[in-house]
Amino acid sequence: MRSGPSAKELAGATDPGQRRASGMVRRFGVASTSKVIWRLTGVRGLETTEQVDAEVFAGIGIYARPGANGKPEAIVVNVGDARHPVIIATRDEAAAHAIRGDLGANKPAAGETLIFASVGGAVVYLRNNGTVEVRTAAGTAGALATKEEVKALRDYLNALTYGGSGSIAPVGMPNISGTTVLKGE
Repeated sequence: MRSGPSAKELAGATDPGQRRASGMVRRFGVASTSKVIWRLTGVRGLETTEQVDAEVFAGIGIYARPGANGKPEAIVVNVGDARHPVIIATRDEAAAHAIRGDLGANKPAAGETLIFASVGGAVVYLRNNGTVEVRTAAGTAGALATKEEVKALRDYLNALTYGGSGSIAPVGMPNISGTTVLKGE
């Protein structure tokens, strides 16, 4: 059910207020993203192709650029007038479709979140059961040993003897400090 005029009707509008309002929020294709300002390609009216440079307003702490092989799109709002376009939302349905295909039957359930690079590679999966998986899209996440479990294994191996000849694990085994990057519970 549509409410309001169609794109064709807006393109033929002569009222300046209606024409200004129709251009305030628009969808564009992303042409290039080599800087903070992205080059966008869109259509004004029904026939005229235009390029616009717009600043990206992404979420705080998030910086992402689409891959060259996708079909990224952006929603642009003109702040004040058309001289101040800003990108407020982005998506790349081609990349999302590819990731969904790689996931196979392991697609996110309602309420789950998948963060992925638009050219494949790693995914971060936030699951409803409280787990966080970091893996490839087609991969299977496995349980990771905790630092305490690795220490217990070290102690177990150090306590083993083979034929009464003593410890089979090196006596000077290094201390297990764990990674400083990946943290877990």
